[in-house]
Amino acid sequence: MNQFAKLLILIFIASSLRLSASEMNRVDTIGKFNEVTDIELRIKKIANEAKVSDSLAVVLQDSVLVPVFIDSLKTEEIAGLPKKESAFAPSVIKTSLDSLYTRDENGIIQLPEEEFPYELYLGSMNFRDTMLYNPLFVPIVFTGRIEEADSTTFYSEEADKLKGILISSDKTFKPLLDKQAFADKVRRHYFVEHPASIKLSTSELSGIKYTASDKDVSEKFNPFKELLSSETSFSLERPNVEGVKIGRIYWVKTGEHSLQFSQNYFSPNWHRGGTSNLNINSNHIFNVNYEKDKIRFNNRLEWRLSVYNAPDDTLRSYRIGDDMVRYFADFGIDAYKKSWSYSTNLEVKTQLFKSYKANEDELRSAFLSPLYVNAGIGMKYHLDKRSKTVRNRRIRLDVSISPLSVNYRYVGNNEVDRKRYGIPEGDKSLFDKGSTLTSNMTYDFTKYISWKSRVKYFTNYSKVEAELENTLNMSLSQLFSTTIYLNLRYDDSVPSHEDYKYLQVNEVISFGLNYKW
Repeated sequence: MNQFAKLLILIFIASSLRLSASEMNRVDTIGKFNEVTDIELRIKKIANEAKVSDSLAVVLQDSVLVPVFIDSLKTEEIAGLPKKESAFAPSVIKTSLDSLYTRDENGIIQLPEEEFPYELYLGSMNFRDTMLYNPLFVPIVFTGRIEEADSTTFYSEEADKLKGILISSDKTFKPLLDKQAFADKVRRHYFVEHPASIKLSTSELSGIKYTASDKDVSEKFNPFKELLSSETSFSLERPNVEGVKIGRIYWVKTGEHSLQFSQNYFSPNWHRGGTSNLNINSNHIFNVNYEKDKIRFNNRLEWRLSVYNAPDDTLRSYRIGDDMVRYFADFGIDAYKKSWSYSTNLEVKTQLFKSYKANEDELRSAFLSPLYVNAGIGMKYHLDKRSKTVRNRRIRLDVSISPLSVNYRYVGNNEVDRKRYGIPEGDKSLFDKGSTLTSNMTYDFTKYISWKSRVKYFTNYSKVEAELENTLNMSLSQLFSTTIYLNLRYDDSVPSHEDYKYLQVNEVISFGLNYKW
């Protein structure tokens, strides 16, 4: 029992001694670590020793930059000693790096020269027009860049640089960027180690353009100026060319032409009968308009002709359906508003060819038989408005009101029955006084569909002569169109018809060519 107690006492004493030794070692290790790493404390210690030994103040001058690496942290130790000769010898700072590297006479640690793997770059070298493509094999030109692009980084980078990256670096620009970084590193090393061998500098080379910074490019760079720059000898100054003044055109000429066809066929046993025929419709319109200041002078010449075959006519193989030559003119001066003007108008209408009744030699109409002339003085209203919501939709309207007007009818051919046109027997003409209302409207639904309407109303306050023309033009293209024409005429000065009384109707549906200019 006594031996066991003695053994316990020995174990307790040994453990206490080991614990105190380890505590001392730990305290001694921490103290040494603080003594090595605390640069400020060591500089103060050196300064105090200098005061005691030589009673001189320590002045920091001609500082020397000493890179010190401690626990992967890079700091800068600035130590200064007076140049004045003294018996004082400063203490030399020793770190863990002194066991790996040597120092020069100024106390700067000397790093070994790195071995650059030039062999890695030989595989990417190629030739283009006998010029070396790799920048490491061209003459060294000093660019002014010595410091690394990442020299401001204080902490070391992580070991795993690909952490969190979804795409492999081999499939990106990283290999090319690494090669460029390697070339820059070799160039900087050459600048530092062999400055006397560098004979060229970018500031001395001719033809080197200034590389603008991002701020200069965003604020001062003008791409249009670069586009206009030229290395040729041509001058960009305005040539001395005499200007030509283009006068205003007061006469405007337009036209519209159409040649259309229509065909009807009836079998011999058609229950209501009928005659097969082929129609050819021709329509030509010429407009010559003058406008200057407040004066307007409009002229319109129209010729419409319709010819069709007549198999049921034993005397003629063809007949004239519609034959009309009409000239309309109005002269006006702008009134108190631009839409209204004082105007006078003239309309002359006749035909060119003779027209006969079916299976008879009776002449129904011919040139200047009849001839219609209407003239008046009054006011005219003009409107030209385009739609703001539908493209190409437009309305043009001209309304002429002539309170004082005359209407003249003339039949010059003696073979034509003058009573048919309201002329008394024994006379060749009829002259009436009254009032006239004329309206012309053109409404463009779209670019290809338009509607033209013309209204004429004359009265001598005892008889009425009215005419309404409507034309619907549907263009399939710029050259092909379909036309529906309807002409209604009312004249109570002519003999009454059994069915239509004083109403006369003319209707045509045709398809063919259409041209405007």
